[in-house]
This record gives sequence, structure tokens and C-alpha cells, in this order.
Amino acid sequence: MSPTPQKTLRSMADIKRHFADNDAPYFFISTSNFNLMGMHDWVRSWHNINLLDCFDGTHPQVLVVEDDHSQIFESIEDINAYLLNSSPARALFRVLQGRGDKRNRVIFLFFDAQLEAICQALNLDIVLPENALVRQIDSKIVTTEIGNLAGVRSVPNVLARVTSYADLQQLASQAGLGQRWVVQTAYGESGKTTFFIASEADYQKVARQIQAEDQVKVMRWVNCTCTAIEACATRWGTFVGPLLSELIGIDALTPYSGGWCGNELYSTAFSEDVRQQVQRKTQAMGEALYQRGYRGYFELDYLIDRDTGEVYLGELNARITGISAMTNLSDFSASTVPLFLFHLLEYDRNVALEIDVDAFNQAMLANGAQGTAAQVVLKQTDEMLKIITRAPVSGVYEISSTGSLSLKRAGYNRRDALADNEAYILRIMPEGAYAYKGGDLAIMFVNCVIREPAGQLNPEGERWVKVLKNCFAFRHLTQEERSAVERTYNPAHAKNERAA
Repeated sequence: MSPTPQKTLRSMADIKRHFADNDAPYFFISTSNFNLMGMHDWVRSWHNINLLDCFDGTHPQVLVVEDDHSQIFESIEDINAYLLNSSPARALFRVLQGRGDKRNRVIFLFFDAQLEAICQALNLDIVLPENALVRQIDSKIVTTEIGNLAGVRSVPNVLARVTSYADLQQLASQAGLGQRWVVQTAYGESGKTTFFIASEADYQKVARQIQAEDQVKVMRWVNCTCTAIEACATRWGTFVGPLLSELIGIDALTPYSGGWCGNELYSTAFSEDVRQQVQRKTQAMGEALYQRGYRGYFELDYLIDRDTGEVYLGELNARITGISAMTNLSDFSASTVPLFLFHLLEYDRNVALEIDVDAFNQAMLANGAQGTAAQVVLKQTDEMLKIITRAPVSGVYEISSTGSLSLKRAGYNRRDALADNEAYILRIMPEGAYAYKGGDLAIMFVNCVIREPAGQLNPEGERWVKVLKNCFAFRHLTQEERSAVERTYNPAHAKNERAA
């Protein structure tokens, strides 16, 4: 039986005070603090335990655990296990260990059964749904099924096993999916397993990956605008964040044709009707997820057909994501509270919330896209492994009228860079790191529209991306370094993707 709530929060001011007075330690354990950057400003006793030192030791709430190169990381889950088992992290857990309902609480971007077992042994409460449920819901196949049950349609599709190009053609013909298709596997990261197929040659390039799956999602290709939105399913209802446009497959930013590489948030990006449709659909998905036992934060991608105006469900990410920083650092969040705080409240059974969810969502519709903001995620696009010889410090930068970029001040606060000619750069890969294909180099936040309606960068976006790329320099590996690369090269170090 759940304990009787000890505190009732009735306003945004109450929520702010509750977290300002918080004495239950929270730990965000991940490669970097990118996804939940800025949360320490809202939540007292918030700590980040990270592998990458994005701030050169200056962030007061970041504990960097140095990599001792004792293992090769294959995933972010491996990194998180390494962080949890490290002496610095365990010492911090002991120092800050709360009592009773104030036990140490941990949050991950990605986790698995092994991490659940480690946390149980360390008396750490994971304030996320159980991994088995997350894994099930995270499947693109299951997402489609949940959407169908909730009345939230996907792009016309068929879920089936594909064994050849002829098989794909037959399935698509029977389902009326036209002559061009998008094929997705159940799981995949940032477009790496989203395949655009218009010919047998396209198919053969990715046939092995498609045919290895028991079931794939075959969709009709649509001329679409890609969007993303986060929400939080709670016992009080589903709180919905602002609708963001997405940058997908920009050659200057990512080597993956279906890869996510940025977002925008501004009022005229979408019509009022589209925003209302997306919010209704998202609330319906939140209710469906909660009925399945899923509690808390999630993200949905929607595809808007430019030819028909139809709004389709794309994907679901049952986790914090790459747009979480944009959502929680938005102007609306700064004037109310970050959406992620509702996630923390959902996992605090000693709190009751008397907030009108519908009123919050209506305010989000009216004001959630106030201001203009964008983020670009710069990945290494070169096929060849290289070593970084120059990288920017994280901080506030200013661009001149001639297009040169200069550092105004190093720091860790994205909202210190709000002028039109300013950007906040979060460095992911430092000088001396191995830059590998698809690895995140840096994330830049700017205050302008950076893409054309068709999805490519506009001149302003091209200007910002150019100066960001110029912040990095590389060299080829020596023969000795190539010989040692298997012992020292660890691509997961820089991996911090949304898994879109």
C-alpha cells in the first residue's frame, strides 16, 4: 500500500519550492550531462556522474570518473556500469546516502538488467520504469501497435518478416504502400536502422540488416516534416511539452541519411491545428502507456505529410532523449517549471499534486514555443578514424558580422547565451580523443531558425554549422597508434545519442 502523501503541491511556485528544498540525492549517470543539463539549477542535491569532462572540471555538480581503459565499452550501458562500480561514485553515494524515503535515486539515459542489479546491491532507487517494460515498449513494432490501440495512426505500413527484395515488393503491393518505402527494424539508434528504399540497389545495401530481423516495419514513403515532442505520463495525467521540428540526415552534421542531428523550437514552425492534433495524440499515447505500467518521461516523433497535411505517429522513445535539453531549457520552462520535474514527482509517493493538467497543456499550446531556439548535433562524418587536435571549450560564443566565432566565456549554462549572435557550445569529444564515424563531437544551441521548410539548413544554419565545424581539427593516426587502437580506442565514450 502506498504511503499517505505528506505534501500537496498546488501551483508552479509550490513545485519550485519543493525541489529547491529537496534533500533526497538524485544522480544522473551517463556519458555526459547533456540530456539533463541545467537540472541542477532546479533540484537541490542534483548530481551528474559522467565519463566525459565536458566542462574541464568547472561544473560544481559533475563528478567525472576517469577512464582507466580497463575495458572496451560496447554500449552506454557498459559505461554506466563502469561509472556505478567506480570508487569515486561509490564514495559519493556513501557521503550522500539518504535515509528511509530519502534514499539515493539514480536516473539513466539507457540501462539494462545488469544495471538494475548493481543499483539494488548499492541501495540505489532507479526512478525509471523497469527495464523489461522499457525494452518492450521501445520496439518500433510495439510502438505501432500501441498507437493503433490508442487511435494514433502511423504512416500506412505493414509489420512482417522480409527475406528478399521480391518479398518486400510483394508485401508493399498487398498493403498498398506505393513504390518507395521506409523500412525500420524494431530497435536502432539515430537513424542507423532506418532505411530508405526506392530500388533493388537500395535494398541490397542493407539487405543483411533487414533480413536478420524476425519482423520489420515497412512504411509508405511520404514527403514529410519530422517533429518531436516529449511528455510525462503520471498518475495525475499526461503533461505534454512543446512541439519541435527535427533536422534529419543533414550531410554536414551526420553520416546517416535517416539520422537525427538537431531541432528547432519557434512559434510559427507549425499551425495551431497541427499543435493541437499532436498534443491530443500525445495525451492519448501517454494514457495508453500508463495503462501498460509505464510511468514518467517519454518522447514521440510525428511525421507531417507535406502533401496531405496528415499527422502520423513516427516513433516512441521510452526515455529521456536528445530533445530533453531543448524542452527543459526552453523559455516556457524557465517561466514555469521543466517538464522533467513531473517525472520526479511521479516517482515520489510522498507528494500529491493538485495541478490542472489540461490547463498546463493549454498554456503549453499557447506559450510553449515562445522565443526562438535551435540545437545542432555535430557528428564525425568522415569514414576514417582520426585524432582530434583542436576542440572548443564548453561555453558562450559570439559570432561576428564577418562570420568569425569567439569565446565570450567558458561555462555550463546554456541560457547564458540568448542573444541572436550568441551560441552555447557543449563540447563532447575533447582534444586527443578518437573521432570515429558517427561519434558526437559537439552540440550547439543557437537562437534563430536554421532550416528551410524542406528540411535542409538555411543560410543562417549553414553559417553556424560552418563555424562549429571550424572549432575542430584532426590528424591521421600514426602506425604505432593504429597498432594500439584496439586497446585504447573506445567509440562508446562519445556516444550520447537520442536513439531516435
